[in-house]
Amino acid sequence: MKVLSSAIIYENPIPHLRSRQSKFAFPVELDNGKILCTHVIGEAFESADETAYICESTDGGLSWSQSRQMFDKSNEKVLVTDNAKLAYLGGENLVGIGYKFERPDRDLPPCNAETGGLLDDCVFITRSFDGGKTWQPHESVPNAWGPHTEASAPITVLKNGDWISPITGFPAWDGKMTSRVCGRMLHSTDEGKTWDDDTVCFDFPGDSVICYEQRVCQLESGRVVAIAWNEDIKTGDRMNNHVAISDDNARTFSAPIDTGIRGQASSVCAIGGEKLLALHAIRRDTDEPGIYGYIVNLENGKWEIEEEKILWQPNTPVLRNTKLAEIFAFLKFGQPGAIKLKNGNILMTHWFAEDGQYKTMSTLIEL
Repeated sequence: MKVLSSAIIYENPIPHLRSRQSKFAFPVELDNGKILCTHVIGEAFESADETAYICESTDGGLSWSQSRQMFDKSNEKVLVTDNAKLAYLGGENLVGIGYKFERPDRDLPPCNAETGGLLDDCVFITRSFDGGKTWQPHESVPNAWGPHTEASAPITVLKNGDWISPITGFPAWDGKMTSRVCGRMLHSTDEGKTWDDDTVCFDFPGDSVICYEQRVCQLESGRVVAIAWNEDIKTGDRMNNHVAISDDNARTFSAPIDTGIRGQASSVCAIGGEKLLALHAIRRDTDEPGIYGYIVNLENGKWEIEEEKILWQPNTPVLRNTKLAEIFAFLKFGQPGAIKLKNGNILMTHWFAEDGQYKTMSTLIEL
């Protein structure tokens, strides 16, 4: 792996006049070579005015256009915090998936620092038929956890045409779970008209291991690989990232497989054959925090690491934020994601905090 270049997707151009923070970027490449990237902008990391923005690159990820707000919010009666990530469907067609919170009280955060619970939210999909210029009204996606669900991964279109996207549940505001603690796979066989989440993709004993920020990719053989950030919410123990494998189009998954990597937010990107690029935001339990890349071979059905490289490191120490729940207290960078471009290079995106500003950036990587 070789880092070729990096570029800022969004940073506040006038921080001395206003606060604008960016996070949760993810790109998608169209057939015409244009790359679209969604991300979130708000006045603070968890502010009530956070909403999805979209920008584009016409030079392969070397630079990015000015970001524009993704959704028309003129008819909202209260502030709504939302985010979305895109999948490309061919032509001018895209689909976004995300989740949103109503925020009538601007002073109430979306996550309860004492219980780890969430405000009520809604998982949704949205469609564009003009290359991402405009977006259709949100379509709600039902699931086992109801209004306490994280849907932070893009839709993956499988080789058989099915759509999948992993989700997990959070406690309600009072700390009580509305369904079991596990990872589930949203699945649609009719291009998003109907969904089920019957498939459990991560199932740990004890009903206490959470599966944050799951990501999925499909290898050339059709094998589907899911990865998660795992922690025990009863004991507070940090765990290695785990993966689970499916050989039946994400209808059933193997037992969780320990990657041996003590990371937090992670992702997987198919790179050809039975190999993938795994990205791990490693913020704790290390003397060298950063985003680590691993070339992994799954040809034998095992997690076999062939290459490891630190792809990005912060310029400032990763210190605890005492105002956030413990599990999120070290959020100074995260949510790395990647796509393989048509030219064979990898385009990675992530967010980071520097000098009090939250920024999003892209990195081009040669394998």
